[in-house]
Amino acid sequence: MRNPFPENETFKKFLGIKDYFRKFTTEENMLRTRELARAARMIQQTGAKISFDLLGSANFGMAVEASDVDIVMYIECDHEEEARYDNTPMLRIYESLFFATILKEISHNPFKLEIVDFINLRRLDRAIREPGFDDDILARFVFYRTICRGVNKLPIRKYEQAISGNKELFKRIEDHLTEALKEFTRSSSHRISFQKYVSRLKEQDIKIPGSMLEKIKEYLDKE
Repeated sequence: MRNPFPENETFKKFLGIKDYFRKFTTEENMLRTRELARAARMIQQTGAKISFDLLGSANFGMAVEASDVDIVMYIECDHEEEARYDNTPMLRIYESLFFATILKEISHNPFKLEIVDFINLRRLDRAIREPGFDDDILARFVFYRTICRGVNKLPIRKYEQAISGNKELFKRIEDHLTEALKEFTRSSSHRISFQKYVSRLKEQDIKIPGSMLEKIKEYLDKE
């Protein structure tokens, strides 16, 4: 999704640094992305709609064999509530398919996968059609789609298109999402991750320009 906050310095810095690291995407990262896409297509053969967003090292293109993968899962439930284990039994089935079956069968190097959030596409659709119904799910959708790496994006493309020109929505949620991104980047795990990304490039004898190292330092110090 194109950055809906092009003048927002917090988002510009984050996305600029992410794009730099992605230039050096690891082979492991590319393999995992393809395997997740294949897994999604296999699930879709049952008639389900499913897409993912990748966070962490897989988002930045820096995943290695020891890396875990954190994902946001987009699914279409048979109700309009938030997707939870108690109201969406398929969540457990999808997880078991991923953890116990599909990834073990198709992955060249089975890895730990954690689903950090679920987005119910049916609820998202209603939130788009009825302003004020649920700004939270809209904000989460915009946030993930702006900062993450999508996998099997076709099922969620129409939702992106439906809100792409909604400047009123973007204005309404910008401050909230800016604070959310700042909180994310202030975390110790995020800082440690950046140190790992820099180290991985150095291990490949990739010289990071001093200007980029300064941007990373300034970004982490200020945020």
